Amino acid sequence: MKALRIKAFQETTCYTRPFANKVTETYPLPPYSTVKGMIHAVLKAEEYIPFSLSIQGDYDSIITDYRKTYFIKKSTVNMPIVFDGLSIEATPTFPDMSSMPLYTHMLYRVNLVLHLHAEEEILQDIYVAFQNLDHFLSLGRQEDLLRIDAVDMVDLEELDLFTGEKLRYNMYIPIKKIYEDEVNTGIPYQLNWVYRIKKGIREWERIPSLYVEKGKIINADFLKDTAYIDEEGHIVIWNQ
Repeated sequence: MKALRIKAFQETTCYTRPFANKVTETYPLPPYSTVKGMIHAVLKAEEYIPFSLSIQGDYDSIITDYRKTYFIKKSTVNMPIVFDGLSIEATPTFPDMSSMPLYTHMLYRVNLVLHLHAEEEILQDIYVAFQNLDHFLSLGRQEDLLRIDAVDMVDLEELDLFTGEKLRYNMYIPIKKIYEDEVNTGIPYQLNWVYRIKKGIREWERIPSLYVEKGKIINADFLKDTAYIDEEGHIVIWNQ
């Protein structure tokens, strides 16, 4: 099986979790929709490009920073507004608008290994687009710069689940591919993937996924679906 492998690095980043208003929490790895959006930005795509993803990586530590957050009070509901990455200086201009510093959790020194699978023509288009970048890339927030270390076309072999293999990095694995009695071995997340506009509102299709830490043995006792492995020993499990 042909796949495109991307190795990347970020000094600091925050893959912001939704609905975390009091503290800006981060996912431990970029969610599927965040990587999908970055790939579409590289392609300068104006429509949805179908491909499958496998996301793995690790980081050195989690650090805490402050950011200035604005709130608009409506009845008893506080609505947070964030101006991160904007070049303007915003100040409260409404009677019910206030600001305060909030904690932001950030990952420090992140290494990522991303695998993409699609029709060969699409993989070639993505490969060429990465070779001809005319702008910087970010992943997470606008200010979370992404350094691309390598982009390679690789051949994947089916992993022998009877012998198994250890994960070299932390990884997202769709829960539907894991045996039920193994789901408690990781951290569950509902990860956004694609959305449809209904009545002017984005309606997300989410993939229930398990964040599995490196060192976990991926074998027939854990996984009930097919896994793959590349020539460097990176296990690949597609998100769909």
